[in-house]
Amino acid sequence: MKTSRWICSLLGMMGLAGLLIACGSDGAPSVSASGSGSGSASASGTITGFGSVIVNGKKFETSGASYTVDGQSASQSDLKIGMTVTVNGSFNGDQRSASTILQKDAVEGLVQSVTADGLSLIVMGQTVLVDNTTVIDDNIPGQNLLNLAAGTDHVEVNGHVRPNGVIQATFIERKLVNVTPEVRGFVNNHASGSSTFLIGNLTVNYNGADIGDMPVPNGNNWDGLFVEVKGTNFVSVSTTLIATKVEPEIRGIGQAIDELEVEGFVTRAGAPNGNVINFTIGTVPVRTMDHTEFRGGTVDEIGVGAKMSAEGRFDGSTLIAKHVKFHESVRLEGDIATIGSNAFTIAGLPGVTVNVNGQTDLRGASFGGLSPGDHVRVRGRGNGTTSVIATRIELRSADTDLDLQGPVQSITGNDLVILGVSVDTRSINHFESVSGSSMSRTGFLAAVTVNSLVKFNGERNGIVAVWDEAELED
Repeated sequence: MKTSRWICSLLGMMGLAGLLIACGSDGAPSVSASGSGSGSASASGTITGFGSVIVNGKKFETSGASYTVDGQSASQSDLKIGMTVTVNGSFNGDQRSASTILQKDAVEGLVQSVTADGLSLIVMGQTVLVDNTTVIDDNIPGQNLLNLAAGTDHVEVNGHVRPNGVIQATFIERKLVNVTPEVRGFVNNHASGSSTFLIGNLTVNYNGADIGDMPVPNGNNWDGLFVEVKGTNFVSVSTTLIATKVEPEIRGIGQAIDELEVEGFVTRAGAPNGNVINFTIGTVPVRTMDHTEFRGGTVDEIGVGAKMSAEGRFDGSTLIAKHVKFHESVRLEGDIATIGSNAFTIAGLPGVTVNVNGQTDLRGASFGGLSPGDHVRVRGRGNGTTSVIATRIELRSADTDLDLQGPVQSITGNDLVILGVSVDTRSINHFESVSGSSMSRTGFLAAVTVNSLVKFNGERNGIVAVWDEAELED
């Protein structure tokens, strides 16, 4: 269906992940929530496997599909795990078939610097963050970013653009030939008089560029628009791109969609009223309802910078969410035990270090205002066996609650290890499945595997954790 093809291409350009649409030829739903029926299907996100193409866990058969990679006609052999793509096609029951596959990157250009820990780099004025889910291509020596030559090497980065312009990388490869400086992101500091604006720390000079699809420039009226910029000349000394084309990536969806799923970073968020909240993922407005299911978090945790997905009905202007899901896999809650200049530990979680950086969203206090004994809630991503990079820290009122959520690292009998913390499930009396239903310890242990996402809830007694609930998370 034309509508679904356009929507998926649109959201794919944004670098959002996880789009699934299903409509009949008359626009009415032709698929149930269980996936029965037939219709059009699309997914926009990260390639997680092959044997056909698997995007966001959804497998698309690719016989007869056409491919566009880096703006050029291509084949499946040009795709790699970690690349961000938009797949358009159809489904019949639980079988999906792709008709077109479009890959687009977040930035392509000169490496200006790499941090000493190899966890971030600057590419053409864009801050690129790397974590243990980022795929480093084998054309980078040792698959180690520290082997990139700043000021010489060019890279292509696939990933998701955060609201502050920072790119969370899913795939990075070195570009040896045919480098086309390009970037996608949100416009800031637009100055029509000088024909310039910023994306991240990159100054874009669009004097003489093709801007035919953009609004007529007037003062700072482009600020906040998500755009794609291409150029031929990047001036490193001033971090300036001389643009040849600037075009909007978002022109409004404008069509009602029966099932729409978007994944990305929250760029706007209002205040919740019960379970109801209005927020925006990328550029897609989302509204939850009283019956919306929250997975991996609560409504009060929805804030700018959180990585989330939402699925439901799009009414032409807003996605009415059937369920929303939080995507930072690590979640901790407890009292600060020790604190340093950029890291702290939590009492009851021995060995776990929470690291804070310039991208961490701090709620309720500055980092310098936190002290041992403060009760905090942490969201973040794993960085090694016992280390967490915090994406959000919220100061809470005093409490004895203790939470530990993350991927299971190992299983030995009744013991599960998360972030190096061993939990003996024999001391736990309540177990929940992904759907929230109660289950036995035997059933829980049978369902858990290494890398399963599990959350333990309990309290701290002195320095000892007393766990009373275990939940399988989606």
